[in-house]
Amino acid sequence: MTEMPTATASLMVLLTYLVEAVLLLTFGIILANILVETGAFGRLSRFTRPLCRISGLSEASTTAILAIFLNPTAGKALYAGLYHDGKVEKDEIVPTLVMSTFPVVLGESLFRVHLPAAIVLLGPVIGTLHVFLNLFSSFLQLIGALFYMRVIRRKETLQGSCEMGESSRINISFTRDAVSRGFRKAWPQLRRIIPVTVIAVLAFTVLTIYGVMDLIGLLFQPVLGSIGLPGESSTALLAQILRSYAGYAVVASLVATGTLVLKTALVTLLVGSMMVITLIYLRYTLPLNLSLFGKFGIKITGISYTCSMVAKLITLGLVLLIL
Repeated sequence: MTEMPTATASLMVLLTYLVEAVLLLTFGIILANILVETGAFGRLSRFTRPLCRISGLSEASTTAILAIFLNPTAGKALYAGLYHDGKVEKDEIVPTLVMSTFPVVLGESLFRVHLPAAIVLLGPVIGTLHVFLNLFSSFLQLIGALFYMRVIRRKETLQGSCEMGESSRINISFTRDAVSRGFRKAWPQLRRIIPVTVIAVLAFTVLTIYGVMDLIGLLFQPVLGSIGLPGESSTALLAQILRSYAGYAVVASLVATGTLVLKTALVTLLVGSMMVITLIYLRYTLPLNLSLFGKFGIKITGISYTCSMVAKLITLGLVLLIL
């Protein structure tokens, strides 16, 4: 009898997420294509020129990183469009998307509600350190991708490829014709992305009702056992999977009662973020990448997820060694 309310609650949460995701996807993709057609997107390249010189990525890829920072889904859809149009090399897509993790996390931490919520719920010390560790983990991915491009791949920036190109000199024109072209260009992308997103979320809803949360917990059980977290941490981890702020509240209460100290609180939050990332990749990132890049999206997702987990494990190891 107790399973039914839980299943109903999970269903309502995921269906609410589905409605929000479809609306945000539609708005973001249409807006991104309108910005391209009006010439506004081309002007962004002047802000990404230093990264273009440092990374060895093309101007299109570095500009896409800025677009992903402004709107992750729309920016990625726009980048996929550049790839399908032959304006971006296939072998720079994965490094670009790995690099884009840092500005996305930076934006979520500093310019949205993540940092204030963490400080309010976890306190100034644990909250600030938690946000810093998330930024550090994503920064490791940025450094790793830069190292791959410049040292392993030995990619050099072509002379003049990062200078002001033709796209950055196009006049911005918000005409009715340009806006109409943006809508028309967005339609094929929406036809690919929305159905895959709906199917993926509905499938994930069924898996959630039948215990996928337990499977994710079992996947991370060796990590929990090896670092010696108290049993009460599992409550915080489950809450963090359902909602980050709920996890923060549970961790704060465990700290207040003395069950967790600074080190174990940060470790609990890091392991919780690894579980959340795993769910995000299953529920959102994989279907989105498949809809945007086809079969290549599986490789993109696998490498990106591996980079994220390795960076989190390095961060976790440093916390265990230093604190």
